[in-house]
Amino acid sequence: MKIQEILEFLDGMELAYTFQGDPLAQVERFSSLSHYCPGSFTWVKALKNVPEHFDLSALTLVFTGPDMELEGAANVIRTAESKRAFFSTIEHFYGEDETRPAIGQGTYIGPRVKLGNNVRIGHNCTLDGEITIGDDTVIWNNVVMVNRVTVGSRCTICSGTVIGHDGFGFTEDAAHRKTMVRHFGGVHIGDDVTILENCSISRGVIDDTIISSGVKIDAQVRVGHNSELGENSAFVCGTSIYGSCRFGAHSYVATSIIRNQVQVEEGGFVGMGSVVVRDVPAYTTVAGNPAKPFDKKKEG
Repeated sequence: MKIQEILEFLDGMELAYTFQGDPLAQVERFSSLSHYCPGSFTWVKALKNVPEHFDLSALTLVFTGPDMELEGAANVIRTAESKRAFFSTIEHFYGEDETRPAIGQGTYIGPRVKLGNNVRIGHNCTLDGEITIGDDTVIWNNVVMVNRVTVGSRCTICSGTVIGHDGFGFTEDAAHRKTMVRHFGGVHIGDDVTILENCSISRGVIDDTIISSGVKIDAQVRVGHNSELGENSAFVCGTSIYGSCRFGAHSYVATSIIRNQVQVEEGGFVGMGSVVVRDVPAYTTVAGNPAKPFDKKKEG
């Protein structure tokens, strides 16, 4: 195809970009920069990613940032959203949906489960309870949903994830004998949510645990009962969120432990390996154990 076709696609995305080069030049495929294939388009995130002695003139088309100088590259698309532009282009021109059965082998669907249009559920899953799944949602293999769970449209829930069991809560008598607290809430998951493999999301004690629209959850993340994850937030592999936590929109948590009842406000950023025991103000970066505000400029 011609580069012009890619530019027209980016125009349709309403993406701000500039193009330098020949829009009639041909591209045949895509490839990574480290294993570049002649005739393909690729992405350069930073100059340090360019292999030593690599001839930039060999690149047929490159996506990169707005201020990146790539001397010798003939065709360059520059945008502040270069990563999104590159991967969206791959998906648009080369992505093919795999044909899968609506319901896989060994899967149990309870009588109170309601499925939207074009839902796909993998092998050996259990959906048992008052459960609603929205249109175009994909559930992979060995997923368990129980009790009361609502999942929105266009979600992806990967293999091994468990959603809807009671969380960890108990009462004690005078002799410290513990009795588990029965939960009566559910789990509400919005639209366009991605939950990768082997995650655990507990239902609320009385109100619902909430995963808002656009949230992206990496593998092996634990979400405790009553927690609320704000729109378009991201949680990296291995994060443990204790009960009744609150995360504002666009928050980001990298492999950390979040104490119960902590609030991370809108745009809060939690650095890798942190133990968060206090609230995080809006658009503040915290890191460490215990987590404290982190000034990247001062540390640099």
